[in-house]
Amino acid sequence: MIDINSVLVVIAPSQIEQPALRRGIDLVNKTGAKLMVLMTVYHPTYDLTTMLSPQEREEFRAEYIADQYQALSDLIESYELPHRTLTAINWNKREYDSIVETAAEEQADIIIKSTKQHDTVTSHIFMPIDWHLMRKSPIPVLLVKHNEWPSYAEILAAVNTGDEDRNHNDLNEKLTSTAEDFARLFSSNLHLVNAYPRIPLPIAKSSPSFTFNALNSAIQNHHKEALYMFGLRHHIRGDNLYAQEGLPEQVISSVANNIHADLLIIGSSSQTGFTNHNLGNTAEHIMNNINCDVLTIKPDGFISPRH
Repeated sequence: MIDINSVLVVIAPSQIEQPALRRGIDLVNKTGAKLMVLMTVYHPTYDLTTMLSPQEREEFRAEYIADQYQALSDLIESYELPHRTLTAINWNKREYDSIVETAAEEQADIIIKSTKQHDTVTSHIFMPIDWHLMRKSPIPVLLVKHNEWPSYAEILAAVNTGDEDRNHNDLNEKLTSTAEDFARLFSSNLHLVNAYPRIPLPIAKSSPSFTFNALNSAIQNHHKEALYMFGLRHHIRGDNLYAQEGLPEQVISSVANNIHADLLIIGSSSQTGFTNHNLGNTAEHIMNNINCDVLTIKPDGFISPRH
């Protein structure tokens, strides 16, 4: 379950449209939360210590920040901001640090940031800041792709119901509970997907008591039954449950596109669910192959590796 009382929206200074701000405004209007709009700035001129005196550097910094406040005002002036909206500009070389520090200070419950969608699968859609937030932010991160505001009519949560690992089970519950919260807020149709790995053929052959087809069928039935029972506990219709064999990035992307998902909710952690390495690879493929927003959730007790 996600209790949203404070929303932090990260502004992209280079973009005219601010889709993350549209998401944040709508979420605040639905929850009554407060909104903070953050823009992080820095200029390399400030590092020229041999050319500028300390006073000149501070004067330059103050003037630059003042200019950026005006730029921020210009970017958000066309949006109907909620009454309880704060705006802030942080001077920081590391945007990730600026965001997570502000989120902690404001006790934000969610970070919303826009990301880019490229045309080719091999192109890198994430900036380093996106990777840092997905992997290290202790609070949920919503990465927004569209300029238009979708209705979130279809929400897809990726779970792992095929084993009895307690960490997986706890994260499954948290992901599904969060998905249910969003589904209630937006009157959405909720779906669950579970991707499970293919059986390596040599392993199947090494088991004389099973043929490959029999073993494969038994594993398929196990995952489908586990997802069905999990969905039943959460009152999710059977035809909204998808247990499919294959790589997570392929299965999740395929299901998301087939159901025209508006929001995908996935877990991310270095200890359970996706590893840091696998999360990066999985997320890159997923984000390159779907057109919906992505919300990443950490398990309870996650400690952020800040640097």
